[in-house]
Amino acid sequence: MKLSDKIIKHRKSNGWSQEDFAEKLNVSRQAISRWENGTALPDAQNILQISILFGVSADYLLNDDYESDNDIPAVKTAAEETETLFLKKKHLHLVAAICFSISVFCSLIGVVNSMNNAQLAISCFMLALCAGNAIAQFILYFKKR
Repeated sequence: MKLSDKIIKHRKSNGWSQEDFAEKLNVSRQAISRWENGTALPDAQNILQISILFGVSADYLLNDDYESDNDIPAVKTAAEETETLFLKKKHLHLVAAICFSISVFCSLIGVVNSMNNAQLAISCFMLALCAGNAIAQFILYFKKR
């Protein structure tokens, strides 16, 4: 997609007229028209301002091969690394949930086998603590992003 098409697409998606967009950039409406027609190109400072207004990178604006910021190699790599870390974190939540579930079972045995009030109180406290943590870890595991 060409720069002119990207400017039109993002300007319209923000609901701005050429006049509105020109005011934001402190340029004339005619300059916007020329950029959108492809008869002129914005200078470096305007490219930077456009990228800020649209919330995209200057790389995306200037490279005709990029359809979105996600096409930029560095962004792709960062997205892949983030997904890998998310999956590792998700697996850790599952392991923690299983461990806390085992602790709940052990604490429950302690409640059943307690000999005196002190043992019973400690076992009940541990049971509640472990059960709460197990539930929290399962919730975090099944949580979507």
